[in-house]
Amino acid sequence: MTKTSITNGRVFNYWFLPAALTFLTACSFHQAPLTLLPVGPEPEREFRVSTNGYLMVYSAWDLANDYNGLAMHHSSYSIRSESGIILEKVPNRNSSYEEAPQRVALAPGTYEVMALAGQVGKVIVPVVIKERETTCVYLDSYDVPGALNGHRDKVVTLPDGKIVGWSANRPQGGQF
Repeated sequence: MTKTSITNGRVFNYWFLPAALTFLTACSFHQAPLTLLPVGPEPEREFRVSTNGYLMVYSAWDLANDYNGLAMHHSSYSIRSESGIILEKVPNRNSSYEEAPQRVALAPGTYEVMALAGQVGKVIVPVVIKERETTCVYLDSYDVPGALNGHRDKVVTLPDGKIVGWSANRPQGGQF
């Protein structure tokens, strides 16, 4: 044998054997996915639509320290039963980037919200939660949506005249 053929044989063995082993073992790791039968809901179980209502509290602004630095969010608040027992403490933010308050699902009924109101301080606001409706409480000192301003006699206000939300004692059916 010539020196060239021995060298070519070593080079061939040096690259071919590891490549072949890699290819053969790779085939065993990339198997075809297993196909299963279709999955559905639990048999004889009735699907129920949620009867919860929702609460959104635009509480006073609070400077929070996020991992991105300081950011403004609505301050946290608590939801209490009518007898004053704390049912839930709400951090009142959806994410580190979003300024909108957290939307909380609650069973229909009457609750109390204890929160900070801009330029007023701590307030207790009784709220009525109705099935599949959202009750909004505006405490952040910003102007509220225009629809509330048209019916000043049907809203709840702070002592300084800022609107907090619709009165729960308004006539039924939404007609004024």
